[in-house]
Amino acid sequence: MPPQKILLIRLSAIGDILLATPLLRALRTQFPEARLDFVVKAEFADVLRHHPAVDTLYELETKNGRPELQALGRRLRAMRYDVIFDIHKNFRSRYLAYVAKPQQIFQYRKHVVRRWLLVHAKINLMRNVPPIYRRYLDAATPLGLPPLSSPPDGRRLELFWREQEEREADWAILAHNWEPGLPLIGLAPGAGYFTKRWPAEYFGQLAVNIIRRNRQVVIIGGAQEIALAKQIEQTVESMTGRREKVINLTGALSLLGSAAVIKRCRLLVANDSGLMHVAEAAGTPLLAVFGSTTRELGFFPQSPSSRVIENASLSCRPCSHLGYAQCPRGHFRCMREITVDEVWKLAQEMMTLKT
Repeated sequence: MPPQKILLIRLSAIGDILLATPLLRALRTQFPEARLDFVVKAEFADVLRHHPAVDTLYELETKNGRPELQALGRRLRAMRYDVIFDIHKNFRSRYLAYVAKPQQIFQYRKHVVRRWLLVHAKINLMRNVPPIYRRYLDAATPLGLPPLSSPPDGRRLELFWREQEEREADWAILAHNWEPGLPLIGLAPGAGYFTKRWPAEYFGQLAVNIIRRNRQVVIIGGAQEIALAKQIEQTVESMTGRREKVINLTGALSLLGSAAVIKRCRLLVANDSGLMHVAEAAGTPLLAVFGSTTRELGFFPQSPSSRVIENASLSCRPCSHLGYAQCPRGHFRCMREITVDEVWKLAQEMMTLKT
């Protein structure tokens, strides 16, 4: 008998949750009458807040500690789910899946040992390991979903927002003197860890090249990217005296408002970050700059309109599956040796992909 109540648990973060949307779509297609619910951390709930496949979105407020987690566990247990997909596999997700007592629990393969060998011993047994979104899909094969040969749109990420976010995006760029005749090129200089960030001064020099080709730059990110954005603005001003050509929206928009701005961009240049995945979900051509992380870890962009630039000559990559606050070897060559000219050349080719 097909499951009537299905729950997915992926608590964080932006990119990881977006990578679960192909599984959401596949489950909704396979079981159109089933109840399909999702658990996320409250701070990331906007990623799925308007997703049409989700019936109930549970928001875990982790700052409230164990009592909040236990209360949510009781709510989930009362729902009597047939199937739970734990596609996070940390303490909280395992706890919720266990106390909910579904008929079946499915998990995805993290390949922890292979990942450790790649990162720490540079023994690469992950060349044929599928990317993360396909591992999520694989977790559902016991329910009859297609295995690795997923449908052509299986890799497509989805993010939904409202007219309210469209207005938020329009107001923001118009308030910063956007010239509608000039194509917008987005820059997302942030990432969760230092070793995943192409230097801000390089982004600034790239912005100068963009402006000199009669295009306008918009910098997108959260409050934690404000300092990086100021460095970019200062570089542009020192080299061109035309800071007004840079629209700095860091810390000024909601996540979904930022997505609506990215949708308006001809191209987004980003690091390995949540906004990188947002660009793919928005259908915007993406140029991703990768430093300490590599393709085998499973988070590389998958869209046909996305490109990646990386320093593939280094034997020390990947140095982590997440990133570090500083380069473990002190040289940071993985990012510093990716030149502005290299990125600019590829960016020029890509600017013609979205009209």
